[in-house]
Amino acid sequence: MAIMSGMSGMSGMSGMSGMSGMSGMSGMSGMSGMSGMSGMAGGGGAIIPAALITAREGIVGAWQTVSTPPPALKPGPALVDYWDAIPRLFLFESELTCGLSFEAAGGSASFYFRDRRPSAAPTPLAHIIRPTANDFAKQLEYVRHYAALRADRAMEVDAQSRNILGFIGSVCALRSNRHKKTLELLQIVINVTTLVELRLKHDLACRRPDDYSPQIQPMLPTPGHGAFPSGHSTESFVTVLMIDEIVRRAKAVNGRVPPRDTQDPQFIQLMRAAERLAINRTVAGVHFPVDSAAGLVLARALSEYFIARFAGGDVYTRTFDGRGFASDFDYEDIWKQSEQFFKSKNGPKISKTAKANAVPKSDLLNHLWKQVVAEWAVGGI
Repeated sequence: MAIMSGMSGMSGMSGMSGMSGMSGMSGMSGMSGMSGMSGMAGGGGAIIPAALITAREGIVGAWQTVSTPPPALKPGPALVDYWDAIPRLFLFESELTCGLSFEAAGGSASFYFRDRRPSAAPTPLAHIIRPTANDFAKQLEYVRHYAALRADRAMEVDAQSRNILGFIGSVCALRSNRHKKTLELLQIVINVTTLVELRLKHDLACRRPDDYSPQIQPMLPTPGHGAFPSGHSTESFVTVLMIDEIVRRAKAVNGRVPPRDTQDPQFIQLMRAAERLAINRTVAGVHFPVDSAAGLVLARALSEYFIARFAGGDVYTRTFDGRGFASDFDYEDIWKQSEQFFKSKNGPKISKTAKANAVPKSDLLNHLWKQVVAEWAVGGI
């Protein structure tokens, strides 16, 4: 029966969302469950190794010289399928982060992608300017009023602090038995998103609501990193936008992918799920609405970059200027604003460049992407 306990390692897949908000770092330990077969050791400690030693001694016989070695492994993207889950995770993440760089100055932060070609110029992906201290102080009114929802949403807020995929996956029938490669890709995307958002949080250096007022008294432990932009917002919307892209790619006819339909019922439900995840961080007292708004804009920049690296495509340079941001967070409003074109420093506070930039596709990442899309294609189960 000890062997069966190894199967419980598959439940580690639920830990894949543990990285969200960095408060669930222990969730990453769930990834060890993906190796599955390591569970064969059960909980026997030294018993299994000792038994394997005596079993080998009983059957190995006289040593036979190897006259025909196995063929050498063939390097290439498909070789990644030969490896275990954790090495695969590191390989894909290193490929996705390679070429990213950051700049920060005067309350603003940017990040770029640069191709491996020596002559390649860096492609700017996003430019974010932090709100002023007075902007944050004014936003405390929203945090104060959202606190009235804490009792009603206590269980939801607590669960979402550790589990993003569970809430978003319930909208689109994301299932561990059907979508193993999809869950792997989303874990990679969430992990890399976390690396980017934490670097930006560090560069932008924004305080949490409870630093502004002792009356906030968050219902969750305040995370030990900056507030702006919101990690939960960024990760939730990145996850939604990646799922939407995957599903549409699976519906391609003769290579033509249906365009994103922001009025599609599933897209709306996915975006509402991500929006509620973000807003619940304000309910909890650990984020301002402006943090969530910046998270959505950052998510658009990151998802475009991820899609380009996985499948090929263009990216826009997206800008979020938080100075003077005085409203609550509404995803439809921020989405609409983020479609405005950046014309000058005096232009829209939330915008994108009119010209798109090409980012090269990675053969390694594209290998996983094709497997993911196949899981959502008709008859792909």
